[in-house]
Amino acid sequence: MQNDFHQKYDPEKVVVIAVNTAENGDRKMLATKFRDDHKLTYSILLDLDDKVAQAYGVEAFPTNVVIDAEGKVRYHQAGFDEDAVRKLIEKLIK
Repeated sequence: MQNDFHQKYDPEKVVVIAVNTAENGDRKMLATKFRDDHKLTYSILLDLDDKVAQAYGVEAFPTNVVIDAEGKVRYHQAGFDEDAVRKLIEKLIK
């Protein structure tokens, strides 16, 4: 996500946000460690009460959700299909 999406696209058109959920222990510490270990520069939302996961029907990790500029969910998939996500983003930003 860092190289292929966050750094590649204009931040006015594509925003990458990770959602940290369903971890045991100190979620903030674990998310910070993951961010630092992987040198991530996009935002990480701590879903402490799992409301975001519930709202977007997250049942497996990772789950990718693409939301268009109008707030409509355009893609929702467990796992990561980089080509499908890239094609959709290219279509949406044209």
